[in-house]
Amino acid sequence: MPLESATSAEFSQCAEFQGERRQVLEIPVPMTIHEPLGSPKGQIVIVPGWSGPRSGPADILVFLASRLAQAGWRVLRLDLPGRGDAGGEFTASGLDEMIHATLLAHGATIRPDEPHYILGMCSGGNVALGTVTQSMEINGGRSTREEWNRVGVIALSTLPFQPSRTKNFDRLRIFKNIKQYVAKAASPGTWARLAKGEINLDRVKKNVTASEKPAIGDRNLKDSTRDIEKELLKWKGRALFVWGGGDEEALPARAHYEKLCAAGMGENGSAIFHTIDGANHNFYGRAWREELIRVVLQFIQKP
Repeated sequence: MPLESATSAEFSQCAEFQGERRQVLEIPVPMTIHEPLGSPKGQIVIVPGWSGPRSGPADILVFLASRLAQAGWRVLRLDLPGRGDAGGEFTASGLDEMIHATLLAHGATIRPDEPHYILGMCSGGNVALGTVTQSMEINGGRSTREEWNRVGVIALSTLPFQPSRTKNFDRLRIFKNIKQYVAKAASPGTWARLAKGEINLDRVKKNVTASEKPAIGDRNLKDSTRDIEKELLKWKGRALFVWGGGDEEALPARAHYEKLCAAGMGENGSAIFHTIDGANHNFYGRAWREELIRVVLQFIQKP
């Protein structure tokens, strides 16, 4: 369903902002659409991280969408199944379900002959890469590999897919979580929440001790039934990968995707890799976010 064919009942909200107009569309998934005031240069679909809503951590996805819309792009921020305003159980929706929802949103809003990108934050980057390697029926048509090669990917703080994550990644994740909890322990507010029973100690214990890999026989929601990294070697679209230099997992993640690129992933076997000095996983600092949007705009404005 192209946006221009949506009925007023399907748009639940509409508001004017400086340099953009925002609307909320409820189907096929809940999404906020940032429309430029003039004719759009193209479309960018934004996919949040694993557990987050379409606003992203500290509203970073709102920031990116707004700045991209002001630069002339139509931007869609999605809520994936079990997250945000989307229906369904959180624990019933894995990577493949997220890819399917992103495919539906892309297919329902796509306009011919426009540049298209899918931007994903953290696990949303895995969703974006899984989407452009997928061919399936949407709205009665079939997406071909050639069509997906024309859709670019912008992956922010994205780790390798689950089968490629080594024990070293587990150790890095646990170390990062411990550092975060130590920092939080210095806050009096943390102890107040602990005294009130507002902190899930079982989750804390799991985050600082357990591997992401499930027990034998359990489904790994973060894994796909497809070998997406193998399929990426046949995908020839444009790709931008960005990490924060202060993210402990960034260096091995970048090395992994550079290896995939050297093996054939992306347009002419090349992709753009950028590290923002000092930035953390979610690019909390204002200067980091300004550099991030500058890098993204340079990438999408390339002829």
